[in-house]
Amino acid sequence: MQPHAPTAFPTPALARAATLSPWQRSNPGAGGWFATAKAGPDGMILAASDLSGFYRSQDRGASWDVIGAAQGLKTTHASGIGFHPTDPDIILLGTEEGIYFSDNRGDSVQQVLTDGYITDLALSPDDPSVGYAAWHSVWDLADGQVYKTTDGGRAWSRVSVNLPGNLRILKLILDPRDADTLYIFSGEGRFASGLRIAFRSTDGGVHWTRIASSLGNVMDMAVSPDTPGRVYLTTYDSDPDGPGYLYRSDDDGAAWTQLAHRGGRIWLQPDELNTIRLIDPFHQFPWDERNGVWESIDGGATWTQVSKVEDWDTGWTEAYWAYNSDVRAIGDDLSDPEWLHIANSQFIFATDDRGRTFFNNYTDEIAPGRWRSHGVDNVVMFDLAISPAQPQHIYLGYFDIGCWHSPDGGQSWMNCNDADSTGDWEGNGGNVTTLATDPVRPGVVWTAQAPSWDEPGVLLRSQDYGESWDAASGLPRASLLGLSVDGGSPVARRTLFLTARGDVYRSVDDGQSWRKVFDCGGCRYTAVDARDGRLVYAGGEAGLWQSQQGGEPGTWRETGLPEMRGEVDGAPWEYDWAGVSAITPDPHARGVVYVAALGADKGLYRSNDAGRTWQKLWDDDFMRDVAVSPADPRILIATSSSAFMAGGYEPDSHGVLLSTDGGATWTQQNLGMAWPLANPVAFNPGKPNIVWVGSPGAGFQHRAYQFQTSFFLPFITHSRVGAPPE
Repeated sequence: MQPHAPTAFPTPALARAATLSPWQRSNPGAGGWFATAKAGPDGMILAASDLSGFYRSQDRGASWDVIGAAQGLKTTHASGIGFHPTDPDIILLGTEEGIYFSDNRGDSVQQVLTDGYITDLALSPDDPSVGYAAWHSVWDLADGQVYKTTDGGRAWSRVSVNLPGNLRILKLILDPRDADTLYIFSGEGRFASGLRIAFRSTDGGVHWTRIASSLGNVMDMAVSPDTPGRVYLTTYDSDPDGPGYLYRSDDDGAAWTQLAHRGGRIWLQPDELNTIRLIDPFHQFPWDERNGVWESIDGGATWTQVSKVEDWDTGWTEAYWAYNSDVRAIGDDLSDPEWLHIANSQFIFATDDRGRTFFNNYTDEIAPGRWRSHGVDNVVMFDLAISPAQPQHIYLGYFDIGCWHSPDGGQSWMNCNDADSTGDWEGNGGNVTTLATDPVRPGVVWTAQAPSWDEPGVLLRSQDYGESWDAASGLPRASLLGLSVDGGSPVARRTLFLTARGDVYRSVDDGQSWRKVFDCGGCRYTAVDARDGRLVYAGGEAGLWQSQQGGEPGTWRETGLPEMRGEVDGAPWEYDWAGVSAITPDPHARGVVYVAALGADKGLYRSNDAGRTWQKLWDDDFMRDVAVSPADPRILIATSSSAFMAGGYEPDSHGVLLSTDGGATWTQQNLGMAWPLANPVAFNPGKPNIVWVGSPGAGFQHRAYQFQTSFFLPFITHSRVGAPPE
């Protein structure tokens, strides 16, 4: 089957679009993973994420924006942060592709080291022209070395010559009085584990001497800001239920004195000569006696629990594990000794009173049970559904934070996770893989939830906006994808389709029970023609298939082009998956259907005759989804993303694409986006000038257009002509 020649039409007056605003993010807040968070000399906070690059707050966490590709970053995976000790404009950014430098607070960045996975960065308080970086060859190896700059972070070179192998350097600790003296310790990181040992260098990072070798496995280190030669170190306890140990050295780590049978991360501040604070990030459970902040004001002789985790703010989550974290998650604030920052696998927290209280820095409760993000999100989103019956009701499907519902057009979000279907998340998260709403019944929504992205899901139906859920029967234990609803089926007994294990299932009783109707073996998405419920599509790595008899078994045939198929097994969110990624029937005309296909030499296609012939509208290796305006069939939004679940940025990822002439020409629409990455897309059926998209990492975003149309045409076909990006 070959693409047909463009159909000849009189040249119409084209629909025109004027944007009213940049893309605005709207999420409940949080996601993960955050590697670290720190604040610079004027209080600007940076948080390093694994999907979005660097989140930045210039108002103490009240709001956040993103340092990404729009600012010059070339990788979504951020891993380390360094500040100039006195100049707030200068920041150093560590990534999985080396180091970036900025002298304008991150408004623009330039890559100054092109390789290496950077776990920590620091400029010397004694001489800010000197700085150090903890470097590893790749993200998942323990082969740490130390790099150095002597021009304030603009150029870097390796200096370490005698560090052993099998080091995963977790932290650099610089002596504030001597730019040539620094310490490192190695241990278990998120992606790689190294020896839990510590080293000291006194010649600018060239030669290293192991220290504290008899004390056990090193957990953290800190240099006294007030007393020359004084270093503190904590270790893990040999008893897993023990609190660890705290040691002090007064000769730069040569000899050590045990201060307390107590461990955790060490928090020291200037002008508090004998004050030590400890926070154990692995044991912040209300029932664990190690939880909270422990403080000694007499050099470690006696200790007081100055706060407990049960009293700390957790934002929207009620999970007891909210403050537990991994690796080095506690970040200093160079501007104020009262402040400390915590970043972990999902959340951003802070204290501004020396640990007496902690507050969340990622979300606000603007009404009981209704939340709005500060703008620090870093989420993997999977699906989006807007209710045609009540277009102010929007449903979002994420990995990790699960199901969220907005009753007010995205101004606030309510948790709609089914606690019985989320496993260990216990309703405080989950994994949503597909969503669909009923065309005319308010509050009726279907979703598939699972405890984890790689665990079987359950199909759920709600009749009260996600307040309560009923589980379906007849589906295999598998990931469930590609929900679609036949809007012409009986209102109380809707016909629905979805896929499980690559096969197509149908329900004819409102999603309560299901049976297999097509052994596809490689179908992940389904769609029903808006004008004819007998015309049903399914697609995935097996290409595009069609039934013209309502999905009845034995009526399916391949109707897509061979190039729409993929040759790789696995789930659609994996890097090497390829095939049909979305099927969108035109709501204005029977038999007009758009197909997005992901993979090399694929892109966006349209058929005007129910799949008998095809025209390729756009070449794109990263095509994800397409939506047709409910007000005008000439207005199309397509999305392109090189990232899905695990991040990843490629320059050929186009983000959001707009056509106002039925697919003849396209323009990129990424104003306000940090990354040109977009997956699910939908027009608001009640306000067709409002478009919603999901961007990996940054989450869901919406934008207003002013569409001016003067000529209505069911569809227009022309040869594709590229247009310059926005």
